[in-house]
Amino acid sequence: MDWVSTAAGFVTGVGGVSIIMFLVWRRGKKSRLFDERYEKVHMKARTASWSVFVGLSYMLAIAAILIEGWKLASMFLAILYVVGLLSYLIAVLIYNKKL
Repeated sequence: MDWVSTAAGFVTGVGGVSIIMFLVWRRGKKSRLFDERYEKVHMKARTASWSVFVGLSYMLAIAAILIEGWKLASMFLAILYVVGLLSYLIAVLIYNKKL
């Protein structure tokens, strides 16, 4: 009986995700989220964001390991991940106005 509940959960999960993906795709198609300009903006934003993220992560990790040790370094890297996501958001907003 365990495999029945596993299969039911799998089918429910795949069905739910499929419905959500279909609705997002239809909405994106109506609002032209998949056109060339959208792709260009996000490609440039990802490039800018990753450049900031990689540079800061190297400097921050080396400094934290040398000064405090592994615990602080891992906390700084977690904070840096959030900063990387925020820099991506800011880059998207900037490139949306430029292009």
